[in-house]
Amino acid sequence: MVLTRCSRLGRWGGTFLLFLASLVFAQNRFQLVESVPVETPLGIAETARTLPVWLEMIHSAHKSLDIEIFYLSHKPGEPLEQVVEAIRDAARRGVKVRILVDEKFYHTYPHTLDELNRIPGIQVRPLAYFDRLGGVLHAKYFVVDGRELFIGSQNFDWRALKHIHELGVRIEHPGLAGLLLRIFELDWRLAAAGDTTLAALTPLAPGEIINAEHPAVLPWQGDTLRIYPTFSPIGAIFPGMTSDENALLQLIHSARKRIAVQLLTYNPYSYGQFYPTLDVALRQAAMRKVDVQLLVSDWNKRKPGVYFLQSLVVLPHIQIKFSTIPAYSGGFIPYARVEHCKYLIQDSRRTWIGTANWGKSYFYQSRNVGLVIESRRVNELVTRVFRSSWDGNHTYPVDACREYEPPRIGE
Repeated sequence: MVLTRCSRLGRWGGTFLLFLASLVFAQNRFQLVESVPVETPLGIAETARTLPVWLEMIHSAHKSLDIEIFYLSHKPGEPLEQVVEAIRDAARRGVKVRILVDEKFYHTYPHTLDELNRIPGIQVRPLAYFDRLGGVLHAKYFVVDGRELFIGSQNFDWRALKHIHELGVRIEHPGLAGLLLRIFELDWRLAAAGDTTLAALTPLAPGEIINAEHPAVLPWQGDTLRIYPTFSPIGAIFPGMTSDENALLQLIHSARKRIAVQLLTYNPYSYGQFYPTLDVALRQAAMRKVDVQLLVSDWNKRKPGVYFLQSLVVLPHIQIKFSTIPAYSGGFIPYARVEHCKYLIQDSRRTWIGTANWGKSYFYQSRNVGLVIESRRVNELVTRVFRSSWDGNHTYPVDACREYEPPRIGE
């Protein structure tokens, strides 16, 4: 477990806890990383917390820090302020920092990114390519020194560190980091001025390929992890890479006993596109008597998405719950107090953790990344994360006959 309350212990106390966190990670090379909304009982002791993990990773950078994110939303006095300062410090000590963000959301939250872009050693590029496809740059990952990576549902958003439930993964593995950097370099080029087309992508070299047949292997807590990355959109990944969609379909189709899924949103019809692929796969799994549990945020009470949930829940072997995180005592916070995790648990050994919600645009028009992890121990821990929400007082079954009122989300 990584101790988490660096911000409350002063400069030297925080530094000491980050040192302890680095020792823990050095022994394992893998961490599950959870953001827990304040004033809730969510979170399990065995997961690290996002803020100290991000700070320790950024502070450890010696040469490069490559960040590809949806957006950066910073509020003075909130936890992300420490992350922004750590990025500044990295550039001051000579680390080459590159930040890719979605162009549309860059215009929503430009100020901190513009300030960072003025610092020597830091380059920020908004990326419009996926916007033009009808999607977004929706990935949330960064790579340190070409050797260590973080992938998760956590946006670079002050709310993601304090008011949203999130799940991610930290891994030290040059091969996995190298594949993410192949995608980063592609997107960095696409974001360059005047470069608006996707050139032919060369296949991965045999030594670069990491997939279900050739996974990365890591020892961890008495278990052996077998890991491979997944990517979207299907038309903008290198030959030899595994797509998010194919990985998820393989996990669902090969399930024998159970599937547990947690998502922000589940909507086979969105942005004018009907996407039945994963919905049909879940129904087929239930028909094979695989027990399916789906946990989604109450943002899914909007139409027509809620109708798909209601049509699923009438089937045998499928249970679905909404989650409503209790409001913050300090008042309403837009786009917060929500379950934002994106993962799938299959049987007792395999888990997918990623950045994509399950709509067509996320797999065919938007940049996303994920990881499939084969490990009984990881499966057990993510199951505990799932149960902490599923069994909580803030979740409740979807009623197939009820008319739902969507919650307040934004301003």
